[in-house]
Amino acid sequence: MFSKGDEIDITVDPDKCIRCGACEASCPSRILLWEGDDLRVSNPGRCIGCGHCVAVCRDSALSHSELPAEKFVEIENREQMDPEALRRLFTERRSCRRFLDEPVSREQIDKLIDSARWAPTSTNSQNVRFMVFQGRDAVRELAVETSRYYLKLERRLANPLFRFGIGLGIGRKTVAAYRLRMPAIVEMFTRTLVGEDDRLFYNASSVMLLFSSGLPHLAYAGCNLAAMEILLAAQSMGLGTCINGYALTALIRDAKMRERFDIPKGYTVGAMIAVGVPGGTFYRVPPRNKRRVIWQG
Repeated sequence: MFSKGDEIDITVDPDKCIRCGACEASCPSRILLWEGDDLRVSNPGRCIGCGHCVAVCRDSALSHSELPAEKFVEIENREQMDPEALRRLFTERRSCRRFLDEPVSREQIDKLIDSARWAPTSTNSQNVRFMVFQGRDAVRELAVETSRYYLKLERRLANPLFRFGIGLGIGRKTVAAYRLRMPAIVEMFTRTLVGEDDRLFYNASSVMLLFSSGLPHLAYAGCNLAAMEILLAAQSMGLGTCINGYALTALIRDAKMRERFDIPKGYTVGAMIAVGVPGGTFYRVPPRNKRRVIWQG
């Protein structure tokens, strides 16, 4: 959210305005009110800068001092998007766990980030930030730090007092699940650490980290909405992607690791995506679980 207080100036060109009231109806902060032929702006400090009032005005009669008209993009093609084509994009997207040894260019990463800028955020805060580990050396460094975190965790979980303490924070079932999977985790990260096999990022040439300020649950939501935009944009560009929970969890739980990679204090790391040139082609869509829906009303 941005707030300029009384500095915000929203005006109407009386020669263009047809007094339809669309700007008033679309304002989420309810700060616009038509009184006869005059538009009154109350509590301008509550404006969240969403731009709905300008975007909804068919005749370009309304101006917002903090959102210049030249920065708006005209919507020219108003045909409805093909629902089946969109559904195909959703269903045919796969998590890629085999990447070719080919780089993804900076220009391609920039396009993914630009797509993610349009993801919704709480109160239009637009506060999701991006960190790009570009190239195998940078990705390898992240993989090594993540591997060290889990190998240290394995040693600590051997201590019953540590298991009890961490269980109070993340739950005893979670701790039990970690211990059950530890042999496989240790093998995976040992091989990653010595450089035998990248079992973490699957030889991806780039990794994108999304982090955000604000309340943690809203920060997570903002990061994951932006991440979904990246996944779909990458699919449309012929790139492969894979959400990585191991490295993300390590960053969430290890303050020294966050400091190592210059994550600003007060920010929540919310999503991590490996990006690369896919090493194979899928020819069919696997089945998914049945829908589980609770209808209210």
